[in-house]
Amino acid sequence: MLRNIKQAKVRKPVMVMLHGAGSSGAIFGIQTHLLAKELSKNYDLVYIDAPTASEPGPGVLPLFAGMPGYYRWLAPELPTASIRLAELADVARYLETQLDLQHINPQDVVAFLGFSQGALVALALLGIQLVEQSRWENLRFSVAIGAGTSGNTAQMDGVEKIVGQMSRILGRLDDKFPGYTVQASGIRDPCYKDGRRLASMCARETTKTMDYRDGHVVPRQKTEVSKLVEMIRCIDEASKATSSGAQPERNGPIYESILSPHDKIENITGGLAMLAASLQA
Repeated sequence: MLRNIKQAKVRKPVMVMLHGAGSSGAIFGIQTHLLAKELSKNYDLVYIDAPTASEPGPGVLPLFAGMPGYYRWLAPELPTASIRLAELADVARYLETQLDLQHINPQDVVAFLGFSQGALVALALLGIQLVEQSRWENLRFSVAIGAGTSGNTAQMDGVEKIVGQMSRILGRLDDKFPGYTVQASGIRDPCYKDGRRLASMCARETTKTMDYRDGHVVPRQKTEVSKLVEMIRCIDEASKATSSGAQPERNGPIYESILSPHDKIENITGGLAMLAASLQA
């Protein structure tokens, strides 16, 4: 969903909002209206449609019947983790193009917030930035709400494999995702176990998690929205401190990063070749 503007008017840091599978930016704007009301005080929220047309996703009908379109970020099934990684690289390029069309300066993007499948993409995009293969040089954290694969154990195994390999490339020995994240899961969500498993893949020192009393929806109760907004504020502040030179206290064995300055490559897919090769090993 494109904002109707002709020139850059960014006055706040940009948070890109990623809807779930079988949804759209317009639908996600409605689903997040309470959360967005609070977040928009500090961020310019940008909603974007995913690149691939799709059937309506879980919980979309009948409330959002008759919308102009429904879209997904990722294919339901792919044979290998390395192919999934290539798909994520394509999604990153697509988002770069869409943000350019909306006159968003890549330097203004500080966070991705995603729901369901969009939550997985938000975490992946932060990972791509951590290995210095994106134009979002100031991207500091991601927010994952209702993340999961609806109980698809094989897909979650693939996610864990990607996380582990990326962690090693970034210099960790504990296979934990080191990016700053907020992860929220509804206790009645079919994806709840997926969400908890995903949170366990992340480094404790850079992760905040919360449960809320609902299903596969964005938090709607005032107290839960307030709690989520406060967690986002805390992670934002912590990520700012790290980007200015401070380092979080570590809870796992760490060694120096194997990446050197010349490893940064403008072509995202080419830049992730090392990771793709390790996933095929």
